[in-house]
Amino acid sequence: MDDENIKSQKLTSRVSIIAIITNVLLAIVKVSVGVIFNSMAVLADGIDTTTDILTSSTVLISSLISRKPPDREHPYGHQRAENIGAKVISFVIFYAGISLLIESVKRLINGQFDILQGFIPLIAAVLSVAGKTFLFAIEYSTGKKTKSQAMIAEAKNMRNDIIMSVLVFVGVILNKIGLAWMDPLISVVMSFIILRVAWDVFEENAHELMDGLYENEMWIYEKVFEVCKACGAHNPHKVRIRKIGGRFDIDMDVEVNGNMSVRQAHEITKCIRKRLSDSKDIYDVVVHVEPEGNNENEPYGLSQDNSNSDGDN
Repeated sequence: MDDENIKSQKLTSRVSIIAIITNVLLAIVKVSVGVIFNSMAVLADGIDTTTDILTSSTVLISSLISRKPPDREHPYGHQRAENIGAKVISFVIFYAGISLLIESVKRLINGQFDILQGFIPLIAAVLSVAGKTFLFAIEYSTGKKTKSQAMIAEAKNMRNDIIMSVLVFVGVILNKIGLAWMDPLISVVMSFIILRVAWDVFEENAHELMDGLYENEMWIYEKVFEVCKACGAHNPHKVRIRKIGGRFDIDMDVEVNGNMSVRQAHEITKCIRKRLSDSKDIYDVVVHVEPEGNNENEPYGLSQDNSNSDGDN
């Protein structure tokens, strides 16, 4: 594992530890205030923060696993652990959202709401907004910098938590001016926000686990074709690119003059690998050489002719 990757994973681990400590403190405050002052909205926010402790722990664990070097059972390394971690996060968030929705609807139907006393619930909401904003900032920037899908998923959850804490603050104010039913109603709104975030995290990581690339990542194919041309290779085809640990793993076939020596053809592949691997966005490059004009049935991957279409070669 290269030094850059090790630094990225150490940074991810440090940020995860900061997130766990911050969420523990926020959860203690909000759950205690919610229980003592009988505020469903504040309690729900506290429960959501409690799940954040689990998700931050999941990010930390998956980051530690992804540090392990490739081995016999995992020749591509362990970076996909972060995608699995993000999947776990999506299920935890979904469970929290469903549980919150059911309890909030029950309270609305049964009329279980009262005017809140004192200003401590408001203070708890303000602390939550401040704490979650801090966590979102460091987690999102770290996730983008290290290309950690689990960290980005956790940051999106923090962004969701900021919105929820603001809603709680508004709900508590409206409750205190006489609209007692706003407390459980805000909880219902929060539950739908939680469920939407759970789906977004699930869908994004399912796409990557299926070795898919998004439209804004398709530039990598054009980069491959440009490098192949510059290095003297012809007809790059059967090009297959997937993401591993936030970086591109490239597998392709190219054609060279059939009269070339093995050494000359090898120099062309070395040129391709070097020019592509100079970018820190590249995980690995595998190039298979064929004689020019080779005619085989090779149905998978992309060529320069179909790289801008939806169909396969």
